[in-house]
Amino acid sequence: MTLSGERSNDLPKEGEKATAHINERLSGSFRRVVSLSDDIDPESATASYKDGVLHVRIQRKEEAQPRRITIQ
Repeated sequence: MTLSGERSNDLPKEGEKATAHINERLSGSFRRVVSLSDDIDPESATASYKDGVLHVRIQRKEEAQPRRITIQ
């Protein structure tokens, strides 16, 4: 899975007061590659971005899911 994007420089302008935290990069493009197992279902992938956090969900294929047995 490859995640890529671009971040703009959103630091406060000169004269404005603000608290700066450590950032990986202030601005520019980025790219990350994450290796996934072979038993995932790429059609089930969903992603959402909220409050600066990216959430990615990918389910396993049905045949890779653990089998559930009801005990009587």
